[in-house]
Amino acid sequence: MAIIDKNRDDNNFFVKSSNIATTSVYSDLSLQMTGFTLNQSSTHKEAGIVKDIEAVKQSVKNLVLTNFFERPFHPEIGGNVTAKLFEPADRFTAIEIRDEIKEVLKNFEPRVNGVNVEVFDNLDANAFVVNIGFNVIYLQVETEVSFNLQRLR
Repeated sequence: MAIIDKNRDDNNFFVKSSNIATTSVYSDLSLQMTGFTLNQSSTHKEAGIVKDIEAVKQSVKNLVLTNFFERPFHPEIGGNVTAKLFEPADRFTAIEIRDEIKEVLKNFEPRVNGVNVEVFDNLDANAFVVNIGFNVIYLQVETEVSFNLQRLR
């Protein structure tokens, strides 16, 4: 006995459905322990979720701040930028940091293109200010992430 699928198109192998939610493209868990909501059906808390542009921004910042050998089973993932913070805080170190950030985003973040990295040395704080501008490919939105790199020891 054959079952007839009314949604099936003989020329196309994919079933078209209008029940698929297309509200967000990318999503990730929030790394800041904020955004917890109490589920109404139970008494446990759910982690906050970041979506779309904020998820990509969080991923870019996380990749840049990850050192080599920090991720289990993937020691090659990371920018190793914090290792450069123990070099003299000058323009040459800023160029090395910029090149390292571009390389890690090119290799491990397929959702971005058109990466523009600016690194400024802040000699008074013995730190670097990093501005990363990029385009999110699927959303076709241009955005920017800014943060400070500073030694902790």
